[in-house]
Amino acid sequence: MFEVRVNDVLVFTLDLPGQASSTIPINSAILQSGKQQISIKVLPMEGQKVLNPNASFKYTIKVYDAAKNLEFKEQLPGEYAVEKVNPAKKQAFLSQTATFNAEVPYNITAYQNGTDLKSVAGLNDKLRRAYQKLAELIAKADMEQLKKLIANREQVAAVTMYLSKEETEVRIKSMLGDLKSGFKMIPIPANAQVKIFGNGKVASLVTPQGGSVIKLRNEKAQEEMELEFTFYIPQGKTELEII
Repeated sequence: MFEVRVNDVLVFTLDLPGQASSTIPINSAILQSGKQQISIKVLPMEGQKVLNPNASFKYTIKVYDAAKNLEFKEQLPGEYAVEKVNPAKKQAFLSQTATFNAEVPYNITAYQNGTDLKSVAGLNDKLRRAYQKLAELIAKADMEQLKKLIANREQVAAVTMYLSKEETEVRIKSMLGDLKSGFKMIPIPANAQVKIFGNGKVASLVTPQGGSVIKLRNEKAQEEMELEFTFYIPQGKTELEII
């Protein structure tokens, strides 16, 4: 199992008993040009307490040209890798942190000026209420209210992912459309945990394994899907909002 974070924002996680190779977009965690931090954490797979001796992780950082239909532009110097597992030790995790420079054609305000959530009293209860409200809207398939709740998130996504207005509308319709096609909300697990990231400015509820607590199931099609939501408290406000 591994986590990839950019600027302390989780951009990808996977729990896989085998090998995998993937290209992961990370722009959603890059809010402006300059130095960025990337961190990797390798963890035991679900149900295990120590790392498999063969566990390993390596990666490269590539740049694509948004002005040329995401044409490959260059690979940043260096190949990054997490240290290998020491067979003589029973290691519970491995981690690695590096920095890289990114030049992006935007400078966006998202969560970076939000409240430090580590200092918020009763954050657990606030977050559970926010998720419960979200779950109720999903269960009712209240599209208009859901659109309002995710407006900030979608605006950030549109800028960082270079989406046109039409592409943004398609993205939202695709997600909300699934709620009308037989998918029903699975109750949020009672043992859900609070996870704070984004340098203390962003939080979400996760399962004990680190997965999303917003899960839906289509019994007829025998399919499940997860929806990821994160919250912050904007500067000058006291209530959580989706970002």
